[in-house]
Amino acid sequence: MSESHTRVNLETEGPRWRERAKRGELSAVFSPDGTERRNLFLHTLSLCAAHRALALTEKRGVLLDFGCGTGRMLRFFAAHGWAVIGTEITAEMLDEARGFGLPDGAQVYLTDGVAIPLPDESVDMIWVCGVLKYSLFEPGAICRGGSPQVPGEKGSQHTNDNPPFVPTYRDIAREMYRVLKPGGWVVNDEIYVDAPPAVFMRDFENVGFVTQDVRVLQRYFEPFAKLLQSPRMPLWCVRGAARFYAAVRLRFDNPRREFSGLRDYFFVWLKRKH
Repeated sequence: MSESHTRVNLETEGPRWRERAKRGELSAVFSPDGTERRNLFLHTLSLCAAHRALALTEKRGVLLDFGCGTGRMLRFFAAHGWAVIGTEITAEMLDEARGFGLPDGAQVYLTDGVAIPLPDESVDMIWVCGVLKYSLFEPGAICRGGSPQVPGEKGSQHTNDNPPFVPTYRDIAREMYRVLKPGGWVVNDEIYVDAPPAVFMRDFENVGFVTQDVRVLQRYFEPFAKLLQSPRMPLWCVRGAARFYAAVRLRFDNPRREFSGLRDYFFVWLKRKH
């Protein structure tokens, strides 16, 4: 696969991400036009997923934040004892991460979104949040902010300025497998998607990972979730409400039940020891 195709796949919405970078620590990576309450709710859900990642092991080693954005999770994991490394495809996001303050010893790299500039078997855990879908679904997909295609309407026409989309999801899974130590994990908080979990599991399993866990963190637009993000919910209550909501979803929701709406998944993939 050519590097040019790789970069086109992951940077199709590049200008939008460059613009979003300056919207604020949470608005840049969640809902740039959303309320403070909504972004705090979404951030708290991802923190719940991150705490589950911490619970996988008492040992603290090297953690790679793949698609680190404004660096919020670099700061979280470093505060819990991990040596952190971040990769990102948008230079402006890394500028903002540095502005908010990187943890002592943190390393960040601007990459093409696939290649990880680290040695083989050098990372203990990989954290991903809301990134991998961009390597799997075409621009215009609902989970990328697109709209359902109108019946009878022709699909988008590709031009030299808009080359065909080439998925790089398996390439990323293979690269993660390369840099991860045996016995290490990939933890993926995949947000705002409308596909069954098997769509995300298949390529990781094909390159050698074992799916250790898959759960649901959120189902969008349901009445209870909307209430927790509404102006009727005091801002100071949002964190606690989001933690309660996530705990219920993670414990009781069946990720494999048929559902046509948007949801957030929590995945854990394990690289077996030799």
